[in-house]
Amino acid sequence: MKRAIVIALSLLLALVVAAPMALGQTQPSSGNSLDPGQLSAEWWRWALQKPADQSPLVGSYSGGPQCQGQRGGVFFLAGSLTGEPVTRECTVPSGTPIFLPLVNTFCGDVKGTGSEQEFRQCANESLDQILQGSTTFITVDGNPVDVSGQRAESPLFTVTLPQNNVLGAPPGAYDVVSDGVWVLLPPLSEGTHTIHFGVTGGSFTQDITYVLTVK
Repeated sequence: MKRAIVIALSLLLALVVAAPMALGQTQPSSGNSLDPGQLSAEWWRWALQKPADQSPLVGSYSGGPQCQGQRGGVFFLAGSLTGEPVTRECTVPSGTPIFLPLVNTFCGDVKGTGSEQEFRQCANESLDQILQGSTTFITVDGNPVDVSGQRAESPLFTVTLPQNNVLGAPPGAYDVVSDGVWVLLPPLSEGTHTIHFGVTGGSFTQDITYVLTVK
């Protein structure tokens, strides 16, 4: 089986609300589909569309193109490609639900090469391995928050990688399939919120702090 691209990202976020809202219970203003599989494809297109020096997946940042996460009435937040601690500051529009993965992976190859069945099997097996033995944590404004996610596969979709992309792959169009555990969260209350989250154990670790200004 070809595995031209295999990416594992792990995220965990929550909101300062009474309880997290399940997928499908919040409607974005655009009326676009909130199916997690469809949204995950859009998330990957967003996450990989910029070169490495502008990628939301890379390092710490404050504002800038990395924080341009709004698509179709939903705001996307990114994880990191390494286990190094990072801190990010972004502004989120008031009233906007947030979509993010607790952990995700994808497999693919140059467009027209390989098959959906191969990519799907690769993504499923990769996520199974990542989830085995992993432990997640999260605090919002210093308070532990318990959230649950929904595992969802994407349909076969195409992502276009730019020059100098974060994967180090040749630029161009790739057919890929994603598998992940996703959360769609209702809008944050207006103000500033500090979210610290990460993953320990297993095959992937992460330590990320988001400072979000909602207005």
